[in-house]
Amino acid sequence: MAQTLKHPFGEQAAGFGLDTLEVRTLSEALDRAAGTFGTKPALTTILPNGAQTTITYAELKAHAEAFAVYLREKLGLAAGETVAIMSPNCIGFCVASLGIAKAGCVGTNVNPLYTPAELEHQLTHSKAKAIVIIDVFGDKLDEVIAQTQVRHVVTLSVADFFPTLKKTLLKFVLKRVRKVIPAMTTAATPMAEALAAGRAQMASSDIAAYTRDTTGDTPALLQYTSGTTGRSKGAVLSHQAILANAEQGRLMTVGTLRDGEEVALVALPLYHITAFSLIFVSGMSVGAHGILVPSPRPPSNLKAAFEAYRITWFTGINTLFAALMAEPWFDRALFADIRFCGSGGAAQQTGVAQKWQEMTGVEILQGYGMTEVSGILTFNPPGANRLGKVGVPAPGSDIRIVDDAGKDVAAGEPGEVIGRSPGMMDSYLDNPEATAEVMQDGWYHSGDIGVMDADGYLEIVDRKKDMILVSGFNVSPNEIEDAISTVAGVVQVGVIGIEDAKTAEAPAAFVVRADESVTEEQILEACRARLTNYKVPKVIRFVDEVPVTLSGKVLRRQLRDEYVA
Repeated sequence: MAQTLKHPFGEQAAGFGLDTLEVRTLSEALDRAAGTFGTKPALTTILPNGAQTTITYAELKAHAEAFAVYLREKLGLAAGETVAIMSPNCIGFCVASLGIAKAGCVGTNVNPLYTPAELEHQLTHSKAKAIVIIDVFGDKLDEVIAQTQVRHVVTLSVADFFPTLKKTLLKFVLKRVRKVIPAMTTAATPMAEALAAGRAQMASSDIAAYTRDTTGDTPALLQYTSGTTGRSKGAVLSHQAILANAEQGRLMTVGTLRDGEEVALVALPLYHITAFSLIFVSGMSVGAHGILVPSPRPPSNLKAAFEAYRITWFTGINTLFAALMAEPWFDRALFADIRFCGSGGAAQQTGVAQKWQEMTGVEILQGYGMTEVSGILTFNPPGANRLGKVGVPAPGSDIRIVDDAGKDVAAGEPGEVIGRSPGMMDSYLDNPEATAEVMQDGWYHSGDIGVMDADGYLEIVDRKKDMILVSGFNVSPNEIEDAISTVAGVVQVGVIGIEDAKTAEAPAAFVVRADESVTEEQILEACRARLTNYKVPKVIRFVDEVPVTLSGKVLRRQLRDEYVA
């Protein structure tokens, strides 16, 4: 039996499933949002210097349809063909993504920080025929495009959608003054020209026909995993899977978020499934105004957004929360209007969450999910938050904790977390072996070790592969990181297992501190107060940075390599 709470998110969440979705495709979702919230601001791109530009929901739909016409009529793409987007957060990303959906094509989001080799793998594996790429990284495409099926290139700029004079000035500064836009040899069409070409042909185009054969089951997105355990795999996510997860997000915040009133600061990258499903798509359903920050690094890039807008909705990751609290401009008043503050993508350390609530008055609600379920699987209910836990199953989802034989363990006992959700992927693209490995009898096997208490709250102990074996005892790096995070002045921490002559392995902690007043003894005291002796790190090393993925997960393999080196 799956261990779940009964309607933990209220009666509106009861009975949620695919059959209760009001819209089945992203195109329909955009149509409904534009019809309901047409004149309301939909998206704002804001730069670190405060320069910003905004479009409404009606304009978002018009731009998306123009781009759809460009893809189908000008480029000659067919329904079902793949179009890649390699861009940070900006209006152009959202227009391109919804335009791809309106064209009946399939999107694939590419991390803009990918190396050329990683870019080539995703473009080749996804069989992308076109790419929308930010101009800052256009030179990466030059290196690999000949080895891919990509034949059409559209370039984006963070200055797109600004008024003409402002756009011209911003592009000049980026290219000539800051010199961050490299020369690009591949032939490409700027987004503004692509949209103009699409608009010119809209009157003679049957836009509705592009998605006439699109159903809820149709693939909408090939979302690639982070690849920290090997080459990245493309999860095939259908329209209804993404919309289901977005609706799960909405249902979990009923009574907290208000239709047409939310201002969401989008600092997490939209090319990651968490921000894509749970902020962008879910935000459309409640008419949220998305404030798009191209990069949250350094965290001072968020200062202009917090000062210009009364942010009500903020989702981050542990490292971002910690970094923001260390900023000299950090002020409790900037967070006074926040009604919802979520955390996902990596473990939310208790110490950081406690400090955040003390400094802002806002609690961080942690969730747990993965690309393979289109976003979220569990979440802490507003008003019933439990620090250190990742919450209870999202509406329509089920969780089980099983042993190595696949049998359910008792409440309070550790085991592998498996789940099922209306947001489940169809498969890994062209990888039946990997699909069969994680999808068994309708359940997704996460590879994460978790414990579920009697109330249905889940705690993630760790990844199987990251467990540290100390004298035969399994030790969780996350548990040690959580203890160290409670020390005042600790900004970031990563823990790995290292070889030890006596115990086979021993924990080693790599700590980023705000200043040198944080000592090794303080860290050891915190660990001794919270952990049994064999879990206390044998090695503590102060470092300038702990390597993490863009979703905030500690890159333990890289930490091990650096330690050995």
